[in-house]
Amino acid sequence: MDFLKRNLANIVTMLRVALTPLFVAFMVLTNSNPDFRYAALGVFAFGAVTDWIDGQVARRMNIVTKFGIVVDPLADRLFIGATIITLYAMRMLPLLFLVVILGRDLLMVAGYPFIRKIDPEKVAVHITGKLATAILFVALGCLILAPAPHTGSYTGFSGYAFTDPGTWQFWGLWLFVVGAVFSLISAGIYVSRVIELLKEEGQEKPD
Repeated sequence: MDFLKRNLANIVTMLRVALTPLFVAFMVLTNSNPDFRYAALGVFAFGAVTDWIDGQVARRMNIVTKFGIVVDPLADRLFIGATIITLYAMRMLPLLFLVVILGRDLLMVAGYPFIRKIDPEKVAVHITGKLATAILFVALGCLILAPAPHTGSYTGFSGYAFTDPGTWQFWGLWLFVVGAVFSLISAGIYVSRVIELLKEEGQEKPD
């Protein structure tokens, strides 16, 4: 019981990871039955809520762990990344949008070996990262609700409802742009923090 209490937030985080394949399966099924998009949205919304829950649980119960500090943002990236790839494959999201977010996420993953050399608590997720995640969750939820047919280009921007505010896709795409901007700002802050802390770590080591 004590183990469960101390790792409750981490268990919720891993639950979000476990939900990812289920979401992808429901989205694929929308090709044969559009109503499955509601099931996909339900799984996606549950995953988004757990992103908020695990942080609240960790802080309120004072069970913040180094594992959670590192794994929680990576779980977010996995969940959002799988969603973005699925929507792109289904012609619901432009390629450039996918490249920007996945590029940012790969940058975070690449920084993990460096974070292990310093105190992870000093590079905990910045507020801009949380804002990016929240906005992207809303944006992706809107895109999930966009009914077929999906006619977006695999390489450009043709076939997407950037100019039709009467559609779910319009709101999803423009909210995605806002979320992507915050995501890039967050990445810049993340990289600068890691570089600064690594310099401090090097200066503290004796010659």
